[in-house]
Amino acid sequence: MQLGKLFTAANLTSVARALMVFPLVYTLNAWSGELADFPMWAVFWIILAMFSDYLDGWFARSYHEVSRFGKFLDPLADKIVIFGVLFFAKPISQVIPGWFVAFIVIREILIFSSGYFVSKDSKRDMQANRTGKWSIFLTSITFILLIFKLHPWAEYFLYATVVIGSISFVFYMKHYYHLYQIDVKRQH
Repeated sequence: MQLGKLFTAANLTSVARALMVFPLVYTLNAWSGELADFPMWAVFWIILAMFSDYLDGWFARSYHEVSRFGKFLDPLADKIVIFGVLFFAKPISQVIPGWFVAFIVIREILIFSSGYFVSKDSKRDMQANRTGKWSIFLTSITFILLIFKLHPWAEYFLYATVVIGSISFVFYMKHYYHLYQIDVKRQH
């Protein structure tokens, strides 16, 4: 692959999103836990990360920069931010239920490994689906609601995230199974 095709606006936006995990985790960990002292920079980084998730797709479509590498990089950047916040930001890791952490980790590992298995032997690419994007969006909102202790809305969004995440998981598995039947199984 040519180096110039890696450094597209879409790919650079995805990389920037992945790197946002560092200032986001830092600002959350510097917080005392009192709502009056909440670091507004954390809100800035959360909103910027969410907006960049939209923006990289817009760049890819608008500038015809859709690539196999970009389709891999976009969801990887999402996972880096979500897992970074989930495991390293104390205000989140202390309030997220263990079963929800397990759900997210198992779901992401299964989607990523299944997608990699199918795409490595296929001419098709791994890519996020719309429900997967909604799942990431709801997870981000859930984190915000939990940080601010906005109950019962935090719990509502927590369960909505599980429902949408489960639906997107089924869509991913169905899509990967279809690709496996068409591309991989026929080759062997």
